Amino acid sequence: MAYVYILENKVAGRIKIGATVNHPNDRLLDISRMWRVIKGRCQICLNWRMLVDGRMPDHVQCTGSGELPLEYGTQLAEEQLADLQEQIQSLSYSDLNFATKRIKNLTKILKNYKENPSRLGVWELRASFKTDSAYLAEEYVHLKLENYLDRKAPFGEVFSCPPEKAIAVVENVIAQLENQ
Repeated sequence: MAYVYILENKVAGRIKIGATVNHPNDRLLDISRMWRVIKGRCQICLNWRMLVDGRMPDHVQCTGSGELPLEYGTQLAEEQLADLQEQIQSLSYSDLNFATKRIKNLTKILKNYKENPSRLGVWELRASFKTDSAYLAEEYVHLKLENYLDRKAPFGEVFSCPPEKAIAVVENVIAQLENQ
């Protein structure tokens, strides 16, 4: 059994839909930390970490340790992007695929952070549904709400649709999956 959860940020006009084996309040805490930048995104490896005095903590094999997270600065990420773009012509085939994906990902993330610097409101648990098919339900719900996807959100699975619509879609998908 797992949960499909819907978090709502009324001020930002956004909802987040996800699935978890943990209690949805644990996901709420994690999302709230990312939103309030208690948890930040490393400029180098792009992983989320709990900040220590506003900086990235030490983490294995990453030069982003001790640096500002993306939420507070993009210089390291921009330098990494420029270096990759400069090196792309001389990379071997096996390294080219990684570099191309990294360039695309960094470009998208940097654009989002620059265009959306403010994070208004707080996240609240709006609804949760315990089901055996939570992860499949989450996938189907995301497909059904794809037109509402907020591609500029600092993390995934964020939508700009009324929470009532999301709740109805989740309930409908779970009912269909349980009746199969």
